[in-house]
Amino acid sequence: MMKKFNISLYTLILSPFLCSSIFAQDENLEKEVIITYTWSHIQSHGSNQLAIWIEDTLQNHICTLFATRFTTNGGYVYRPISLSEWAAKFDLKNATKEEVDAVTGSTPQSGKQIVKWNGKDKSGKVLPAGTYIVRMEANILDADKMFFRGEIMIGGNTQQTTGEITYSSPNLASGNVLFKDVLVEYK
Repeated sequence: MMKKFNISLYTLILSPFLCSSIFAQDENLEKEVIITYTWSHIQSHGSNQLAIWIEDTLQNHICTLFATRFTTNGGYVYRPISLSEWAAKFDLKNATKEEVDAVTGSTPQSGKQIVKWNGKDKSGKVLPAGTYIVRMEANILDADKMFFRGEIMIGGNTQQTTGEITYSSPNLASGNVLFKDVLVEYK
């Protein structure tokens, strides 16, 4: 009788600690990373290409959230400057059709855009809490590019960042840009 009582007492004492660990993992699944930005379509060949992906703090590709159809469907072969940084990270040349199709979409229409990340890697595995990098690359016109980089911590409290937008050439910031007002939120 005493043995059963001790086991029940240990279970009662330890269960809140075990459950909090389980609930912490479930909590990560309830929250997501939401990326909002304003997109401005440019009427020109060699423009309007966009990729959005997640990296870890060591700059390893975790997953791609979106890439424009022209580049993913072979445009990178005859226009190697098209999303070249993303294509190398994603390993586009060696990706399967299924991997490419899963991230491919039409060029966005002008206006507010929303992309979400569920905290999973490209194989569907839930990632541990920690800092991750949201990356964006866009071809403004041919080799003229713009980039976004924003760090976000997943797991724990709600947070947000506006990150940083950079350009392949500083003078591009004052001309036509494809995206602006980027906000990354974990909530």
